[in-house]
Amino acid sequence: MAKRRNKAAKIREFLSEQPDASAAEVVKALAVQRVRVSPAQVYNVKATAGKPKANGSTVYDSLIQAKRMADAMGGVDKARAALDVLAKLL
Repeated sequence: MAKRRNKAAKIREFLSEQPDASAAEVVKALAVQRVRVSPAQVYNVKATAGKPKANGSTVYDSLIQAKRMADAMGGVDKARAALDVLAKLL
């Protein structure tokens, strides 16, 4: 017997192929495959799967790293000044 896949997995699969698809488009495309989903389910999957990432870590992890850098440089003002100088060099 074939392994059953849940609806969220089907939604994720479709969105991986067409990431800019609207919820209505996803509902229609999955209906063709005989998978019933609601727009709310699509929005939920998009919200949970679309967490922003930076270099393989979450944005929260990036903020923690930025805080550590600011602390190591003597505060946010000194870190901001250093970043301003860096921006001028680039």
